[in-house]
Amino acid sequence: MKRLIFFTVLILVGATLRAQPDPDKRDERIKSYRVAIFTEVLSLTPEEAQTFWPIYNDYQERRDQMQDDMKARKKMDLMSDAEVEEQIKRHFEMRQRDLDLERELYQKLQKVLPLRKIAKIPNAEREFRERLLIKVQEAREKRQERLERRQNGRNK
Repeated sequence: MKRLIFFTVLILVGATLRAQPDPDKRDERIKSYRVAIFTEVLSLTPEEAQTFWPIYNDYQERRDQMQDDMKARKKMDLMSDAEVEEQIKRHFEMRQRDLDLERELYQKLQKVLPLRKIAKIPNAEREFRERLLIKVQEAREKRQERLERRQNGRNK
């Protein structure tokens, strides 16, 4: 279920944000939104936030890079059996690296945050994805309404 929500968010965010003119502004808005949600859910003090974000951002960048590296270059149907088998092996290796990366994150954060706040990180990540999905859906609905109003105005 988590993966379904995650991939739905990714697809919706990607589709919605592609239509926006400046991806740098979009990325900054998403980062700012993440900071707001995490700060709220984790109840980060300014001092904690100052030490938390460099560690978390490094984790996120490394995780994003790892996922980019994992993307299949070909469609599964076009791969040979050996290529599919190699892709499956890389998938399990990536999941293990992802787990190792998350473990490393938690070890680093233990030095700067109370354990109870560290334990809330998965909740903060889920809350961020869910709220972002809602924002994306609302933006899509507003855009659709504007498009329909324009079309109705032309048809009169």
